[in-house]
Amino acid sequence: MPGEANKSKAPLAILAVLLLLCAIVAAWFIVKSRHEHRPPIAVVRVDSIDETNRVATISDGGSQDPDGTITSWRIAWGDGKEENLSTFPRKVAHTYAAEGKYTISFWCADNLGSTSSPPAMVDITLDFLARQKALELSQAEAKREADRLKEEAARKEAERLEQERKQKELAALEAQKARELEEKRKADEAELARKNAKVVALPPRNPLAAGLLDDTSSRTVIFTPRGFALGEFLISKEKTDGIANDGNVFVILTTRCVNFPHTPIPTADWQIDETNVPIRASRIRASLSPGEHQVTARLVPPEGAQPTELKADITVGKTGECVVMPRK
Repeated sequence: MPGEANKSKAPLAILAVLLLLCAIVAAWFIVKSRHEHRPPIAVVRVDSIDETNRVATISDGGSQDPDGTITSWRIAWGDGKEENLSTFPRKVAHTYAAEGKYTISFWCADNLGSTSSPPAMVDITLDFLARQKALELSQAEAKREADRLKEEAARKEAERLEQERKQKELAALEAQKARELEEKRKADEAELARKNAKVVALPPRNPLAAGLLDDTSSRTVIFTPRGFALGEFLISKEKTDGIANDGNVFVILTTRCVNFPHTPIPTADWQIDETNVPIRASRIRASLSPGEHQVTARLVPPEGAQPTELKADITVGKTGECVVMPRK
């Protein structure tokens, strides 16, 4: 019958509906198990630390929520004080009561009520007093070093001035010694000139023209002019020229005519202490040791004549004085 057929179909429809509901619930649980909610991740950043006033400033360093939105933040400053924020924290400052080391903890929570775990943490140190003490110690050490360098410079300057004083005293002594030697040299030369004047002083004469070269501008006498004696030519000291390291004295010797003292006399060669000095010149520079020496000079003779020899005895002192005495 039609009524009975409909009654037999009703339980089947109810069963189908129940099976569909069970499938929906199972699918919901499967989806939920595959997409479990995750808490946010907190990140904190230290922006600045004012150690003088013990102020630390932090901000959110990039906290994020993988499946939601961050809605609140909490900060524990490490000194027992906390702050709860409902707006994004940008440079939140906190003043500590004392110097020391502190750990700042930073949490964030999302729109589903999940809180970051563990919190973001950062350690800070407020040691201004210790740093100030270290700076003062460093400055004191720098001052001690500067004082030491100043004392060292003053000591070196005193040593330099003392060295300069000693050098000036030594220079003054050497100058005094040099003046004494020069005075003695002048006295010896004056005495020698006095002796030479007694020995070689001759009355002035007028030489004959035959005694000079035709070219009088050369001022060179080549033989004894007629009417003059041999003794009127002699060896003399032109000057002393210093003392060598070995104590020898440099002496410039010259041959000259007494009547013509500024006229060079041609000399064939020289002999000092019987040792030849083959130099053709009217003067030589000889190195003589302190003591007695003999010097011989041969004048250039006229053609066909015999060489004329001049002799002298030389006395050299240890302090540089030199006396030349002509010998006849």
